[in-house]
Amino acid sequence: MRSLITKVAAAVAALVVFLSALLIQEPGMLIGVYQPNSPGSYGQVTAFAAQAGFSPRILSYYSTFTQPFASAFATEAASNGATVLVQWQPRGTTSAAIASGADDAYIHKFAQAVLSDNWQVIISYGQEMNGNWYSWGMGGTDGSSAATYIAAYRHIVSIFREEGVNNVTWLWDPNVSYGGSPKLSTLYPGDAYVDWVGLDGYYSTPATTFTTLFTPSVTELRTFTSKPLLIAESGVTGTAGPGQLEGLFAGASLAGAVGIVYFDQAQSGDPMHQDWRLEDNPANMAAFTAAVQQYGVRPLTWTGSAGITG
Repeated sequence: MRSLITKVAAAVAALVVFLSALLIQEPGMLIGVYQPNSPGSYGQVTAFAAQAGFSPRILSYYSTFTQPFASAFATEAASNGATVLVQWQPRGTTSAAIASGADDAYIHKFAQAVLSDNWQVIISYGQEMNGNWYSWGMGGTDGSSAATYIAAYRHIVSIFREEGVNNVTWLWDPNVSYGGSPKLSTLYPGDAYVDWVGLDGYYSTPATTFTTLFTPSVTELRTFTSKPLLIAESGVTGTAGPGQLEGLFAGASLAGAVGIVYFDQAQSGDPMHQDWRLEDNPANMAAFTAAVQQYGVRPLTWTGSAGITG
């Protein structure tokens, strides 16, 4: 009898472990959003979340090299189950200046603020550096080269490490490759300095698909790094939007992406003059909501210096 009881107990214990594993290993991606007034009032985020029917897990914002870390925004995001993604743009400086140490005092202060804030933060330096539309990009107005961009990125990470910052996930975030753009590998700071790799890409025509927009760059990335992939900026517009949103989520999932950050802004000043907002397009919002429910159920898990997992 004791032997039977022991076997039953062991079987029950094994079942509990199995069921616990199922609960812990939730599938899905971390779905985030950018709202135009971030990191200002949290009202736009709240309104978007209510309409979309989910709680964003990543909230991105854009910062120049003259602005302090948005601690209050990061704290409010954390209280709502999200982490901030800082798209840190070298406006007011250059990659060469950063690499030379000219901005060290500011970077040290920023690092100290991130550390004292005590929330996990995702930081990307100089996003879309493979394009020529930003001053720091290749062919941009500040004359940055691949070497100076990489040196600046590594210098920033090194300062954060000197400050003992262990609550940052470092994102390297190029635009999807396009005709005439440099090879992504020539701009990569290296696995020792990068936790996640990002890709920015927009569905600017009704014929655009995940395969045509993202797949070539995902394939290119995988020739030199296996770091987790984040679709760090994307958006759809127009009547093709519902199908493109489904394709974005399905394609990202098949590519093994850890998440998607939706760029929810109307860009009247953008060369494509696109309105990426979902709130004024019920069909697109409905498709986004359905896609989040299907693909975006992964909870955030912090792992200290190892960054974010799910």
